[in-house]
Amino acid sequence: MKTLLLVLVAVAGLQACALQRVSRAGEGQASSEALTVITGQVNYVIDGQFKTPYGAFRPAWQAPPMMALSLTTGDPHVFGQVDNTDGRFRWAVPPGAYVISSIGMGTYTDDTRIDWPRVVLCVPRAPGATVYVGHLRLEGTSYVEDVRLSTGTQYTSRGVRYAFRVTDDAVEAPGQTKRLMQHQPGMPMGDRLVERWRADAPALERELCGGMVR
Repeated sequence: MKTLLLVLVAVAGLQACALQRVSRAGEGQASSEALTVITGQVNYVIDGQFKTPYGAFRPAWQAPPMMALSLTTGDPHVFGQVDNTDGRFRWAVPPGAYVISSIGMGTYTDDTRIDWPRVVLCVPRAPGATVYVGHLRLEGTSYVEDVRLSTGTQYTSRGVRYAFRVTDDAVEAPGQTKRLMQHQPGMPMGDRLVERWRADAPALERELCGGMVR
């Protein structure tokens, strides 16, 4: 969480950035030049089990919202919660490349909170179309470990370790662009991301998204 805040402060210092909220797209809404309608899913899959349906209170898990940094403008964007039933989303997003900086609503000590999953979202201009970007699976494995510190203190640590996978679950459809959300393990994060963005933002966008967003 501290790293995320430092990065947002650093990016905000580069230009007059503002927190942007991404709105849900209506069922009949199609992409325009200014906004691309994207669809897909985000799901927690813990110990092989989907945590849907999501709910507001434990033991249910909350539907995961996302925050992402635009490599086009430098602005942080807040993406609304996904559907409680199955994790699907339908959002209207300005075209460009986005690096997901956090997923989940909890604090940095919460098992549902994930910072810097190294996932990029590439949003092309697609007037008149709907763009399917993929199904992001937050695949967690629960662990219980006994920890012994150098001071001799012992305690039991419990939590979830995550891996990230994007699958293509959509049926082929005419005019549908696919595979635009990707997990890239070698992606720069934190301060390195800001440094690369500051040095040459278009080059970083091309590295992560190729020519998909133009």
